[in-house]
Amino acid sequence: MNTPPAAPPAKWSRPLIPQRAAVGDAFAALCHAALAQIAANAPGVARGDEPEYLHQLRVGMRRLLSAVRAFRRLLKRNRADEVVRPLRHAMRVFGTARDWDVFCFTLARAKANRDLVARASRKRAAVARAARELAGSPAFDKAQRRARRWLSRDPWRSDAVQGDPLLGYARRSLERAHRKLRKRARRIDWRDPARRHVVRIALKRLRYGCDFFAGCFPQAAVGPFLGRLAKLQDTLGELNDISVARTLLQQLPAQTSSVQRWLERRERELTASLAKDWSALERRRPHWRAQPRRRARR
Repeated sequence: MNTPPAAPPAKWSRPLIPQRAAVGDAFAALCHAALAQIAANAPGVARGDEPEYLHQLRVGMRRLLSAVRAFRRLLKRNRADEVVRPLRHAMRVFGTARDWDVFCFTLARAKANRDLVARASRKRAAVARAARELAGSPAFDKAQRRARRWLSRDPWRSDAVQGDPLLGYARRSLERAHRKLRKRARRIDWRDPARRHVVRIALKRLRYGCDFFAGCFPQAAVGPFLGRLAKLQDTLGELNDISVARTLLQQLPAQTSSVQRWLERRERELTASLAKDWSALERRRPHWRAQPRRRARR
């Protein structure tokens, strides 16, 4: 009997949330979409299939945690913390495995020597084993089921808030995230890895929020703003990969000078574009702000 082929890695699929949706319905839809992505990719991670399953599993988990953060002001915090705690622990395990996946890809781009590649591959295999075991474990399955039960059992601080219109909450939430991002980036030297990392996290949270609440605003306005965020996030993400690569190189007793030089060159190339891309984002009016009214001519 032929075994049916495994489903491909499942990417994020934004649920359709209309502008007039209630806050509670929007939150539930976002969390269930994230949980569906997690559940679809966990078997592939447990089997040790291609790295994309692990990547997409982590995307789903980040979306879930980001949704909880975006609506945190309205949730019963103790219960929310109990739900996300085991998921955050899992993210650390999966994150370590993903770091070594990306690191090995970076070594290939940098044309690292065979000894270094072999040592990195052995380390990658060890952390991948931990990720496989966790993805297929009863504990990880229990964490997902617990999150679903929580969503169905009144996670709200007040019965009233879950029926509030989404549009007003979306505007306030995005404005807060945007304000935090600008604060983190104020007078930044883009050559500073620690400052870049802080900005990257704030930018990612704003991007997820913009995606969550996209249905509340005209797509012609949402798309360009999300595009600016995505371009910056991609650059900052690769720069973070370079920082992680330097950390992981320290764990490998091998000749690394040529890789270090490649990382330095790539870092300079990426950093050179950040000031321009940030300015382009700053010039674009956030789509959640109401259009200023034009004064009528007298």
